Amino acid sequence: MAARLDCFGLSELTAKPEDAFRLASLAMAEGTRIPGYRGDYSRMRIGDAEVIFRSMGDPATGEEELLGMDTHGATHCVWSCTVVKDLTPAEADPMSRRVLVRTTGEDRAVVDLVCPEVLPDIREGDSLRLGMTGFPLRVCYETEGESSGVVEAQEDTVLLQGTVKDAKVGETYLGMEPLTKFLSVTVTTRMGDVELCHPMELVAESERDSVKPGAVVSAYCTLSGDCAVGEYAGGVVFDEDRDFAALTAFFRRGGAQRLLPLLRSDCACTFLENRQEGAANALTLLELVREDLADAGLCACAAGRLTSEGNRGRRCLLLGDGEGNYAFLVLLELDSLGRVRALTITNDPRYDFEPEA
Repeated sequence: MAARLDCFGLSELTAKPEDAFRLASLAMAEGTRIPGYRGDYSRMRIGDAEVIFRSMGDPATGEEELLGMDTHGATHCVWSCTVVKDLTPAEADPMSRRVLVRTTGEDRAVVDLVCPEVLPDIREGDSLRLGMTGFPLRVCYETEGESSGVVEAQEDTVLLQGTVKDAKVGETYLGMEPLTKFLSVTVTTRMGDVELCHPMELVAESERDSVKPGAVVSAYCTLSGDCAVGEYAGGVVFDEDRDFAALTAFFRRGGAQRLLPLLRSDCACTFLENRQEGAANALTLLELVREDLADAGLCACAAGRLTSEGNRGRRCLLLGDGEGNYAFLVLLELDSLGRVRALTITNDPRYDFEPEA
């Protein structure tokens, strides 16, 4: 959703459909592949700019389908924020998300997420760590006055005011060929630092000498937040916490194909007396089980622990009606890489459990 090549002066790279396809092919061949749950992202640096292409396999044919492109800046600005609301448009593809976030204060920001499918789930109240870039539609720099640092959310944009922390000329190039130059301005706001990327032409001539540290900047812009930072820089992370989070998302909203990356190829899935081996068979069984649970109103999830002798403290996922009545529990066996070797959905009375506080 945050495809703003114009902010880097690179609009010509996708001026024609064949140009966009050529850039996508280059990114997928020579860029960094970042695996997600539902598909992959191909990130390619173009100097101080980045293009990220979204792709996922077609369940019917198995062929990779190109969904779209995002842009981002080379930034060290990171926000630690909390999801307030999901604002993803209905027409967005499955590899895109837009959210309203907050930090410690009252300010709110609308952020288009880059690489959101590296995360097991994104729900209201979840904590996110995002690499932040802003793409101004309008911007004003002043050397006089004080900055409030305010960030105010609009429908799909933000109004922000902050203080310039650093200002430099960013450069783009493909291989050894220089392409364009743009302004890369680090701005401090009440929600955290953000890297504003835009052409010099966006700044009024009378304000260009004010683009320097200490200046006050006001901008009307779209924000891009990269989820593939820190421990997620290489893509999906497998461990017990994240595997249970991905399963919780599946039981709540469906989408069994999203579970494929966390299942071993020889994974065994057991529901009561029905045991299926192999990842494809396991996904088919899980889809059928979820349909039955949804029909029965039993897709509410809660984290739990076993309390029975011999299994005391073992983690499980409780499935019930959302009113404290649990009909089934889900148990996982993981390999050394955190991927699922065996998944069991059972109502065996020998398993005593209690919900986690």
